[in-house]
This record gives sequence, C-alpha cells and structure tokens, in this order.
Amino acid sequence: MVCGLVLLQAALPGQAGEDKQPDKPRSFMRLVENKAGGHLDVLVATYKRGDATLELCGCVHVADRPFYVGMQKRFEGFDALLYELIADPSVRPYPNMPRGGDHWITMVQDGMGSGLKLKEQFECMDYRQDNFVHADMTGRQWRRALKKAGSSEIGDMLKIGSPDVDREAESKKKPVDIVKAFRSGGGVSHLRIMFGRVMCNPESNKQPSVIISGRNERCLEVLQEQLADGKKKLGIFYGAAHMPHMEQRLLDDLGWQKVSEEWVQAWDCRHSSFPKAEKGLKTKRYRARRDLRKLVALITEWREQHDGDLPDWAKLRQASDDGKLPGRNDGKDSWGREYVLRKRGRGFEVRCLGSDGKIDTEDDLVEPPVKQG
Repeated sequence: MVCGLVLLQAALPGQAGEDKQPDKPRSFMRLVENKAGGHLDVLVATYKRGDATLELCGCVHVADRPFYVGMQKRFEGFDALLYELIADPSVRPYPNMPRGGDHWITMVQDGMGSGLKLKEQFECMDYRQDNFVHADMTGRQWRRALKKAGSSEIGDMLKIGSPDVDREAESKKKPVDIVKAFRSGGGVSHLRIMFGRVMCNPESNKQPSVIISGRNERCLEVLQEQLADGKKKLGIFYGAAHMPHMEQRLLDDLGWQKVSEEWVQAWDCRHSSFPKAEKGLKTKRYRARRDLRKLVALITEWREQHDGDLPDWAKLRQASDDGKLPGRNDGKDSWGREYVLRKRGRGFEVRCLGSDGKIDTEDDLVEPPVKQG
C-alpha cells in the first residue's frame, strides 16, 4: 500500500521542533526533543469556506495506538471523512482483517512498526464507518498515472527526498548512538528520535510527484463532490507528507481560509517509556521461581496438617525449624519484597510482583493455583 511512503523518505536529518522558514514548505510533522526524550506530533489544521469546515488530519502510518484511537473518535463528528488508500473503494480495512500478497511497502511498514514498537494504522482503525469516503486512486488509476508521468513506484518515491541538507542545523544535533542505546536496553526511544528527525525534514515535501500531487488532486476532486452533496463538516486523513501541497491548493486556488491548528502526538519518544534492561534480571527471576516452588510445597504441607486451613507468613515461620521462610533474607523476593499469598477458590497461589512491584501485571511470577479438597 503506497500510503506508507512517507516513512521511506531519503534518510536525511531534518529540522525538529517548531522552527519556521518562510522559503520552505511547512511540515505537518514535528519532532520535539528534550531531556526526557520527546515526542513526534502531526498537525491537524482547520479551514473554512462559507458555511463549510474542513480539517486536514495529518497521519503517520505507524504510530502509538492512542493516536489512532483518538483519530477514530475525532472522525465520528464529521459528515464525511476522506481517506487515502490505493485500492478499490470497496476495500474497507479493519483490525485483524486478513491480508494476502502484501505489497513490499506494507512489509516495510510492518517491519518498522515492529522495530519501533509502533502499531500499523490498519491494525487499529476501522474504515467500515458510514461517513468514511474513499478519496484516492484505484490500483489501475495509479499505474496509469505513473506510466503517463514516465515514473515508477520506487522512482516517484525517491522524488520525495531532497539532497539539500542544512549542515549547520545538523551539526547542532546531539548524535544518537543506537548501538550503545540498545546494549543498555533503552534503544527504542533513541531509534524513534532518529527516524523522527528524518521524517520531519521539511525539504522532503518540496518536490511534487504522482505520489503527492497526483493523489492529492484525486482527493480534492472527491472533496468537491462531497461539498456538492451538501456535506458541511469534512475531514481529510492523509499522510502528513501530502499536507503541505494539499494546504497550498486549498488556500491559493480553492478559496479556503485557515482558522486554527492543533498538534497531536503520534509517537511517544520518552526514554522512561522504554526502560533500560534491568541488570541481573534473568538471575533474579530464576531465584524467584525457585522460592515460589519451595513456598508452595511448604504451604501445601501446612494445609494437609491443618484441615485445609490457609496460613499466613507468620504461622509458617513459627512452624519452620529456623523460624525463617525460603527466599532472600527470610521470605523476601529478589527485589527485597514479600511474596504475595492469597486464596484462589478452594486453593491458593503465591505470587512475586517482579521488577515493577505491582500486582497482577505482565512481569509477575506465579505458580499455578494449587487446589486441595
């Protein structure tokens, strides 16, 4: 699916943050970097013409799930939401939709999503809504447009990049040591920042192509059709790389006026969201599992001797030969916390809270509940 081409821009560092240069097309993406890591945002801009309003909703095709959830909710209020997808209009993606014969670009998107721990948009969004309107080329129209332009998917894609690098701006950026970051276990946030710098390069939107201008013109045709049909509140959900050209056409040629804009977070790039690997974690978890097995055996023996009664740790200590429980420092887990003993139906379970110290989370360690008659 060619809608993912924004992620394949030439790997050139770009301007991050909100710096504006009047002689360059403004980007509908920005990377905000700070000591905590930062975030990548996309722009939602609102325009008005007469009694009609239109929102250009920038999109990245792999993002954190909350971005897509928020967009899906936003779109509920539109009379019509025009979306991009080079396919027959009858194709309506939805989560867990079977896919066969994936396009090479889709495979690249999936790979990037996996590496950056991001979700692909069709994993999260349901396009089967009544107000969703296909506003892109079909496969046949796309191939004809490329042939007419004497181009190809790869050739047209490469036109999106620019060889024009701001060396002064690049020299001021702190380099990202990806190898060092991944060795420490916290590489995902650094990798997101590196890709964010590439994607937020405003030069990448400077050269029109079939991918950008050709498909945008098709979208604007559908927009006119929807306005003629009486729709008053509309939105366009296209890749952020499409939006500078789209905005230019709206303002310069089609009589729209910009009234407001909003930045929406698409990627969380905070280092704290991807903590470094805990030193000695494998050994700690091994010791905790060993302790859990010993505690389960001890509790099971107690219950057999006390008519199925469930003891607490104090009673078990009193019954032990040395007054102590299995585990580090008398019944403590590898992180220095007490194990959790709780009733489960007619049985019980013993649980270790793991690294995060919170109960019933994914990193908990627990022996299967033990049942006794």
